Amino acid sequence: MKVSKLILGFFNVNCYIVEINSSCFIIDPGADFIAIERFITKEKLKPEFILNTHGHYDHIGAVPELLYKYKIPFIIHKADEFIITDPNKNLSTIFGNNSLALRDYKLIGNVNKSVNKNNFKNIGLNEKIIKDINSLISKDISKNLEIFNMPGHTPGSIVIKLNNFLFTGDLLFKDGVGRTDLPGGNSSELIESLRLIKQFDPEMIVYPGHGATTKLKFEIENNYYLSEHFLEGGKLWL
Repeated sequence: MKVSKLILGFFNVNCYIVEINSSCFIIDPGADFIAIERFITKEKLKPEFILNTHGHYDHIGAVPELLYKYKIPFIIHKADEFIITDPNKNLSTIFGNNSLALRDYKLIGNVNKSVNKNNFKNIGLNEKIIKDINSLISKDISKNLEIFNMPGHTPGSIVIKLNNFLFTGDLLFKDGVGRTDLPGGNSSELIESLRLIKQFDPEMIVYPGHGATTKLKFEIENNYYLSEHFLEGGKLWL
């Protein structure tokens, strides 16, 4: 398995290409379809699906062109459906050249599922989705791919765990966290999600939605937003 990072668009979103043999799947193709296509062609890869950490425009901007080109599924959490289908909510009316309302997608997870220690578990790619995707979600991938709903930046924000890698979207960055003043943001939920992410193996490599790759142990020890001081009383800071 190989993970490649493409830094795309005005907002420097991290788009990840996860390769398994000659196949791949794409995480957060936020902009610059040509750069993504060029990379896939150069590496002679076969895209199998797109899996998004959340639905804001800077993470979905290249989705329509990828769907048209490769005829692959686009997967996102149910709780972000209202964002990807509404140009005002996904902010494409503000930051995009054209308003973007996605209509071709597959949904995972449950809506309005509050985060706490009792439901910190894999929401999974359910059997129907696995059948729909068909190829890359094989025995080797599906047994290692885990998806966790960790709201706060958006209600459908997910963290993707694959082997020793955590793709955290806009929940956790190196030395920072996602903002909560955009559509779907909730500071109380973000704090609970930050508490939960500290339960992962600290040796895991963190691939965030923006900025540098980091290690969970480093963030637990150095990121103020993961400190107990912040988590106990930091709601007003967000």
